[in-house]
Amino acid sequence: MTLLRLAFGSLMERKLRSLLTMLGIIIGVGSVFAMLAIGNGAKARVLDNFDGLSARTVSLRPQWMGNRSSQARPYRRFNETDLRDLAALPDVEFVSGNLQREETVVAPGTDWTTSVVGSDAYYLRQRDMEMSDGRNLMPEDLEFGRTVTVIGTAASRRLFGQSYPVGQVVTVRKVPFEIVGMVAEKDGEIGWQGDVNDFILIPRTTARSRLFGNDWLVRNQIDNIQVVAKDQAAVAELQRNIDYLLRRSRGLSAADAPDFAARNFAGVQQRQAESTRIFTILLASMGTISLIVGGVGVMNIMLVSVTERTREIGLRMSIGARRGDILRQFLVEAVVLCGIGGLLGLALGYAASQFAERASMQRGEALLQTVTDVPTAALAFGSAVIIGVAFGYLPARRASKLNPVEALRHE
Repeated sequence: MTLLRLAFGSLMERKLRSLLTMLGIIIGVGSVFAMLAIGNGAKARVLDNFDGLSARTVSLRPQWMGNRSSQARPYRRFNETDLRDLAALPDVEFVSGNLQREETVVAPGTDWTTSVVGSDAYYLRQRDMEMSDGRNLMPEDLEFGRTVTVIGTAASRRLFGQSYPVGQVVTVRKVPFEIVGMVAEKDGEIGWQGDVNDFILIPRTTARSRLFGNDWLVRNQIDNIQVVAKDQAAVAELQRNIDYLLRRSRGLSAADAPDFAARNFAGVQQRQAESTRIFTILLASMGTISLIVGGVGVMNIMLVSVTERTREIGLRMSIGARRGDILRQFLVEAVVLCGIGGLLGLALGYAASQFAERASMQRGEALLQTVTDVPTAALAFGSAVIIGVAFGYLPARRASKLNPVEALRHE
């Protein structure tokens, strides 16, 4: 406690100089805290999806292996038999098979080119979408090839404006479809895949027989299949079972290159999480550079302080202070200086991270998420204390090595 009182007293005697010295530490700690908060927020956003349906989904697409003559095979789509066989595998919660094309949908007085999806009731569930009005597709719609459709909100606005779409009729390739339901709006960015709400959903059998036609090589064709596991732990085993089943049905040996692609979204998310971790390290490194610069400033001021207080040091040694006492005194001063700067830096970093999150708000949602937790604060503050010890040791050691007689003679 005596050392702390001496340290505070020394800093208070030179308030302005102490504040200017702490600026480097304040900015450095604030930068480290804000950068870690932003990086951890990006990682948290990725990890939030790990327990969702996408993390348990294996997406299957046919793949044409014609890049080498030894692999040349026709492009083979999946079919309804593949769908039934995949649904019978262990640990499968449900399977959804899709046909999808960009088509012009005609409504009374207007038209709009949108994604026409031929699928089943599981299509919306796999994409974590829900109905807002009317009903979803039913097994009977697929069995009897009914001309009914479920519409997304973006397509509905383009075709009907603010009018209620359920019960209305739209036409695709001169085939009329009755709208039996509307999907609730789902938040999602508009990117290269387009608006996630811009589609109409029709029975897969109707799409195949009335709109898109059958592939002459494959009866009851399906463009892609989504297989959802019961839990994430079963995904790896499920992928092995899928590979074995499809190789057997397509006449491929274990040595043959597959003519289908199986994509596990959990693996993609893991890679995204790893990328955000590297991103966080890079951001924190930028803040650490500022912190080191601040530490150099602390060391410089502490060396100046040793020079100014040489007579004081000599006097203390002459009345019995040991070299270790002098070293601890100046080391505690450096740590207190950096500690106070670290606390102020935490406040600055928190304010900066909250400002960045609020500045990124769009349509009521923050595009930039931040995570400000105790471990992040402890890491940022701990780095300030370490800087105080590291950069305060040299001046403290120099003070402890002074000759008492020469120190008393110092002017």
